[in-house]
Amino acid sequence: MDPGYYVAAGSLKARSFQLDVVSNNLANASTVGYKADQPFFAIFNKAGASGRGLPLTPYVNDGVVFGETGVVFEQGSLRATGRPLDLAIEGNAFFTVRTAQGDQVTRDGRFQMGADGQIQAMDGSPILGKNGQPIMVDPKKGDLTIAADGTVQQGNQALGQLALTAYEKPGSLKRTGALRFDPTGQASAPVKATVTQGHVEASTVDTGSAMVEMIRLNRLFEMSQKVASTISYDLDSRSINDVAISK
Repeated sequence: MDPGYYVAAGSLKARSFQLDVVSNNLANASTVGYKADQPFFAIFNKAGASGRGLPLTPYVNDGVVFGETGVVFEQGSLRATGRPLDLAIEGNAFFTVRTAQGDQVTRDGRFQMGADGQIQAMDGSPILGKNGQPIMVDPKKGDLTIAADGTVQQGNQALGQLALTAYEKPGSLKRTGALRFDPTGQASAPVKATVTQGHVEASTVDTGSAMVEMIRLNRLFEMSQKVASTISYDLDSRSINDVAISK
């Protein structure tokens, strides 16, 4: 097989994955608290790990392998809603949510008050306080005031403080769905953040840049397709003309 065919095939696979990532980012351009994904790739040599003594010629055996997807944790702009239980974080922190899969973290600050007075995420998952327990309020005593440090007050009574967490390598957090991340195994970092009540954090996806990137990737994908098609056609022609004639 012509070495160029492997190059074209590897490029097609990589561009296809990149297009999936960009498409997902664009689909979440209006999603509150969404952080854009970024793909990372590595080069591997198929012959190097085979143990068969194959030539390590990079033109033949080097290929692109998907490494991982990282999350780009840039600060999103704040959008005012006027809703008392809409909260936005400015800085490096996350809210803590208790789920059936364990405690997870999120930047999505669209909360609600449960029937029993528990502060919850929109799906009913409890939002944890600094003491590791859900924060309870009295639904009959009116709206809440939430300070910049996450302290929750109702009237003159302090009911608790939101658990804000930060991590040394937030880009290594794994998505778990519902705009949440699994912090298991992540080293903590000092919290340098404030909470703003009556606001939500907008998605960090730059729609214009994402559209330009999609156009660029589509063109690269088409170029790789043409290379693969040309090489394949050339091989078929040579097989028919040269091999058949030599027999």
